[in-house]
Amino acid sequence: MFVRRFLVLFKEIPIDRSSVKSGLNSPEVVTACRCVNVGLFVSGDLRRNVIVSLAVGSEDDLKVVSFPGNSLRRVSPDERSISFFLLKAIEKGQDLEPEKSLTMDNGIELLRSSFAELVELWGPSLIQVPSSSPERFILDTNLSADRMENTP
Repeated sequence: MFVRRFLVLFKEIPIDRSSVKSGLNSPEVVTACRCVNVGLFVSGDLRRNVIVSLAVGSEDDLKVVSFPGNSLRRVSPDERSISFFLLKAIEKGQDLEPEKSLTMDNGIELLRSSFAELVELWGPSLIQVPSSSPERFILDTNLSADRMENTP
């Protein structure tokens, strides 16, 4: 099975516990949550062949939070749930050293790397998402791929 990996780059994702709890998230957090939602969730299930990766920082030093459809657990499709897990991942990844990675107990993967190293590591499965309407790009790509996979 071919895996589609979407990479969405952010300069920063301003997120804190009070905004997540109140549901008053920054535009960057809302966009990140929508990308995870449209990338992974489909009619009561997950796209198992999709990984949505959110990268924060400069091209030389990215902190990457990946939501892999094949191993993700306990994350619901709503913005509050996704933003809560994103907050936990960002907090956990703060002290991650360069070239290191870790997997959280819910399947979310954290990695610190440069953009060039990501491209080398992920190779042809990587789809870099445009900064303009990334959630729409992910949705359109998935819908197109779903149609092709379901065509005899």
